[in-house]
Amino acid sequence: MRLTDHVDLIGSGAAGFDLTDPLDCHVYLVRGARACALIDAGAGYGVEAILRNAGAAVPAYLLLTHGHADHAGGAAELARRVPGLRVLAGPPADRWIAAGDESMISLDRARAGGTYPPDYVFPACPSAAPIDDGARIDLGGVTLRAIATPGHADGHTCYLLEARGHRALFSGDCVFTGGRVSLQNLHDCRIPEYAASLARLAELEVDALFPGHHEISLNRARRHLTTARDILARGLLPESTT
Repeated sequence: MRLTDHVDLIGSGAAGFDLTDPLDCHVYLVRGARACALIDAGAGYGVEAILRNAGAAVPAYLLLTHGHADHAGGAAELARRVPGLRVLAGPPADRWIAAGDESMISLDRARAGGTYPPDYVFPACPSAAPIDDGARIDLGGVTLRAIATPGHADGHTCYLLEARGHRALFSGDCVFTGGRVSLQNLHDCRIPEYAASLARLAELEVDALFPGHHEISLNRARRHLTTARDILARGLLPESTT
């Protein structure tokens, strides 16, 4: 699905557009003049379809928003299938992804709760490396900037795209359309950090919002970010999505 001149949606599961495996988050392909990048990897079962949907584009980077299996479970297979792919995630999630640490990414909890099948395994991706807050990746006429946004999970990172005056936010599971969030009863879901991350994002001027699931906003997207911030400012919590 072509979303903008530089962004295609090439993966999406049951909580989205059913392009690939039902477990997959939204997987985006970002195209620059010199290189391409993937935002998130899906759960792993849909890697073949994701690569097929990428067509002739060969990504140089895989930028993971966080370590949960629906976003990072496909990283190991993508790294195996795409020569030289640089897999990056915000610390400490990069270490958990590299080690395949199912406890720290809360896969044990999610599997016990029925979110994943009993035989689902998170493959370790030893090549996963950290990306620093504020780091920029130049794809050629398109840049992606990492923005540390803990709260939904430790190491959660959003990515801000800038291309000839157009700005888009890949928000992972931090914020969704309508100012919704994703609060879960997990060891690293932290409300104070979440509130600070949402306040930080609300300062951004963005045209488009590309979250990890559900609807996409192609225009006037800052309103979704300020909605979340303003609800928190009233001492309330934004609506949590699943």
